[in-house]
Amino acid sequence: MSKSNKYGYSGVDIPTQAFQANVGKFDPAEINELVQEDKWTQYGQLELIETQTISSATADFTTLQETTYNVHFFTFTDVHVGSQTEFGYKVSNDGGTSFNTGTPFQFANNRIVSDGANASRKSTGQASGRLCGDIDTGAHSLANGYLYLYNAGDSTKHTMSTSHMVFEDFQDLGAMEFGSQMYEGTPKFNNAIRFGAGTGTTALTSATISCYGIRYA
Repeated sequence: MSKSNKYGYSGVDIPTQAFQANVGKFDPAEINELVQEDKWTQYGQLELIETQTISSATADFTTLQETTYNVHFFTFTDVHVGSQTEFGYKVSNDGGTSFNTGTPFQFANNRIVSDGANASRKSTGQASGRLCGDIDTGAHSLANGYLYLYNAGDSTKHTMSTSHMVFEDFQDLGAMEFGSQMYEGTPKFNNAIRFGAGTGTTALTSATISCYGIRYA
């Protein structure tokens, strides 16, 4: 910031700017500069961490920046699988070197199909957090949607999520599934997440998945 007159002040006694402590009159260029320096007060903005376009296997996000973001937001575009199955996630507390084993997830979802079928999908013990099910290998059997992930970096709280997916199922019917997931494993702290197909989350064919942090949520 090279101007001698900043934020309505001149001389050497210009207030120091910091998050939650912005003082003065700001022009757009000054605001942009403060945003880049992480000093401009904003709440709830999405900040892109990573986008992956995959062609096989799983999508592992190992840079959650969980000490910076308490809430993460994921978008899923054209998720495709190698066999009729469900789509879900596992978590890791060692940066993605390994992912949870056993059945530490609870979930409670509702699925509605365009032919009128309406059923709950739920479990008190599953290997992965279910987001949707019964997509298959058909070219148009794709899943799209989003997920909010809460408290991944908090060792005192369970990692929780809420999701909403729209997809074409194995009967070539339009469907939606929404609900919530909770990881009850130990330790509670998690710093990586794996998306995949089936309860073992191992068989994606293709997808584009983006991970965002929600600032100061």
